[in-house]
Amino acid sequence: MTTPRHQEFLGRLDGSAPAVFLVGLTHHNKGRDVFMPGMRRAPTAAEHELYRDIGDIFVTFPEGRRRVEVKWLTATFTGARDWPYRVVFVGTVSSVDRPAAEGELHSYVLVSKDYRTLAIIPAATRTSAPWRVVNRLARNTNTRHDYYALEKHQVEFVAVDDLLSAPFRRLVIYLKPKDANDAARIAAAVGGLLERGIE
Repeated sequence: MTTPRHQEFLGRLDGSAPAVFLVGLTHHNKGRDVFMPGMRRAPTAAEHELYRDIGDIFVTFPEGRRRVEVKWLTATFTGARDWPYRVVFVGTVSSVDRPAAEGELHSYVLVSKDYRTLAIIPAATRTSAPWRVVNRLARNTNTRHDYYALEKHQVEFVAVDDLLSAPFRRLVIYLKPKDANDAARIAAAVGGLLERGIE
């Protein structure tokens, strides 16, 4: 049996799909091969360990295939000046260090709520910055967790318009889901575009 909290998690999972596809499009537009594992939803919270993902996106760079993790934020930002938090949170320590993840990490990409700006955190900053652990309250679950964090000046903020050609920029207009069903529709449509290219 599922719980209201698990249903909320599934809603957030569905809502994040357009952000994942958007980041995939930015790499696809640069001529890189992109692979996105299918979304797997645990029927109940008790089964979530069996449904942990291996990564959001796998991109082929000259140095090999690398993993890119994507997070869609509930806040809108354009850069460091209007970043809504004191520091940049990469993710919870447990999710970043999860053993199910496959491949070498390339980056974490945080997507603005309006899909207009990306905050790119290269994996190399984990040791060069370095990331630190901050304990904070997660507003969506009202529970405290340890998060990896780094300073705003250590993050690259990029406007989506600077990464996509004109046909792809027009597509971004449709990347604002109204609900979970709309998010699933967008994910299916954009997935088809990635497979056959935009005419």
